[in-house]
Parts: sequence; C-alpha cells; structure tokens
Amino acid sequence: MAVSIREVAAKAGVSPGTVSHVLNGNEAARIALTTQERVRQAARDLGYRPNRIARSLGRRKTDTIGLLISGLKNPFFVELLETAESLAVEAGYEVLLDSAPSVHGTFKSHGKISSSWPVDGALVWAAAFQDAHDFLGSQADTLPIVYIGSVRADNSDWASFNYTQGGRSAAEHLLSRGYRRLAYVSPYAFGEDRHEEPRSVGFKTVCAAAGLTPRLLLTHEQETRAAGLRAGTEIAMMPASERPDAVFCHNDPLAIGVYCGLRRAGLRVPEDVAVVGFDGVEDSQYLEIPLTTVRTSGEVLCRHALQILSRRLAGDTSSPPQQIVLPTELLVGQST
Repeated sequence: MAVSIREVAAKAGVSPGTVSHVLNGNEAARIALTTQERVRQAARDLGYRPNRIARSLGRRKTDTIGLLISGLKNPFFVELLETAESLAVEAGYEVLLDSAPSVHGTFKSHGKISSSWPVDGALVWAAAFQDAHDFLGSQADTLPIVYIGSVRADNSDWASFNYTQGGRSAAEHLLSRGYRRLAYVSPYAFGEDRHEEPRSVGFKTVCAAAGLTPRLLLTHEQETRAAGLRAGTEIAMMPASERPDAVFCHNDPLAIGVYCGLRRAGLRVPEDVAVVGFDGVEDSQYLEIPLTTVRTSGEVLCRHALQILSRRLAGDTSSPPQQIVLPTELLVGQST
C-alpha cells in the first residue's frame, strides 16, 4: 500500500503539516534545515511517493503539460514525443500525451487532456486551419497553449518549420540533378484551401519557374508506409514514357513506402526513379540506400515551444505572441 504523509510524519517525529511544507518546498514555512533533512530521510526510508492528484488540488498546479499529436504511426511523432518528454522533465514537468489519429485531415482528440487529467498548459500539433477549441473545448480559453508544426496567421503562440523552403529545396535539388518528369506524393489534393500544404507550395513554385507541372499522386489522407507502397506500385506500373523520373513525398513514411514499391516491382532507385522524403526520420537512413530527405529537427522545435510555454506558465501573459519559424535542411542521400 502507498505510504501516507502521516506515516512519514510519525517516523520523523513531526506533524503532517510540517511534512507537507517540506516535501512541497514551502520556504515560507521556515522549517529548520535539520528538520527538513529528517523529513526527507524518513520519506526516502519509507519509499514515500507524493499523490500528484492531491498535490495538484492543493497547489492548483499539476506540473504537467499536455501534448496533442496526430497519431504515432509516423516515426517523426514518436521522436517528437520522446524529445518533448525529455525536455519537459529537464524543465520540471511531466507530459500527458493524447495521440488520437487524424480523421479526414483533422485531429480528433480522445478527450484525455480536457476531461481525465488537469494540465497547466499544452503543446498542440495542429494544421493552420485548426484551433485548440477543436480538441480542448472551453478549456482552451484558460490554458496557455503553444501550437507546433504549422505557420499560423492568428495571434497565438507557435513554433514551426519553413515547410515552403523545404519544398523548394527538394525541387531545386531534383532539377539540379537533371530530373524533369516530377511527381508529388501527397495525402491532399492541390487547390484545396485547407490542405494547400506549404511544402507542396514551395515544390510547385520552383517547378513552375522551370516550366514544369508536377504530377500529383494522391494517397487519400493516408500518410503511412502502406500508402506509399501502393503509390510506388502505381508508379512502377506506368509505361516508361509516362512514368515520373523523380518523386517528392509529403513525408518519410510515404517515401519509404514508395521506395519499397519501386524496388519490389524491379525498378532501380535512383536510376529509374529518384525518391525524396520529408522530415529526416532515422528509419530513412536504414534502407539499402539512404534516402534523400528534407530534415526537420523535432528537438529544436520542442525546445523552442517549451521555452515559450514555460514563460507563459511562469506568468508572462502580457508579452506579444511568440512565433518562430525554424529552417529545414536538405540531407542528400543515395536515392537521388
């Protein structure tokens, strides 16, 4: 059974109130240092662990932040979660994850953060057209929230990447290698205002300047390896005269799937079809040939986002919205 404060107090020879003051770091109580050490030693000897729920009710603070991301099938989000948890622990917080998958391009929360456990603030991975109210309801009116992963036009706090430049660098790289029949494997159709994703804008802009129109291969809201495998198989079945000679993919899981689909059909990468991914996940470097990809650093993103959220949690509510755009980096592998 869990050890209670009363048991710690009895072992240390003090009152339960004194134990509470010591273990909660209440310096205003002016507990003697020798008494503090006796209380902490008693807690260690008994294996006492604080009841976080009880502490949060008393302090009106949980030292917990919420992290809302769109599923864990993409290794990028797993790396993002691991980084967020590590950095949060360094800053004195725990992380509560809500990883509900997206449905038709829109994140659908399980409701954990809004109903099951109170948090002090949240990091929210959301598209630019989405709002925290979609996930948190009325709690979004009172929680400090930092959006991650999208460049937003509102007055919110956010940290994201220069996806447009990432798409541009992918197109420029392929054109510099002499590829001309370009394709873009995407979960979303061009021209849909909600889904005109910045990396596709950058890619198309460079292509247009070169007098080219990239072929769109839709995966119908799917961003997984399996969807990429189907796209790669579809490309391999095209007549050689119509087949793209280079493919830029919305993310690395799609690119890995495309690569596997091409190879299984007997095509060579990059001799027959070049492949470029996006995000720079670790898996992309463990194919038979390392994937060329546009790297985005989840560690840098989380670090900036947590710095912003920490300032808000410390009481900084008057400074202007903090909005950060981080660079991307083209990692040239052997797939191009």
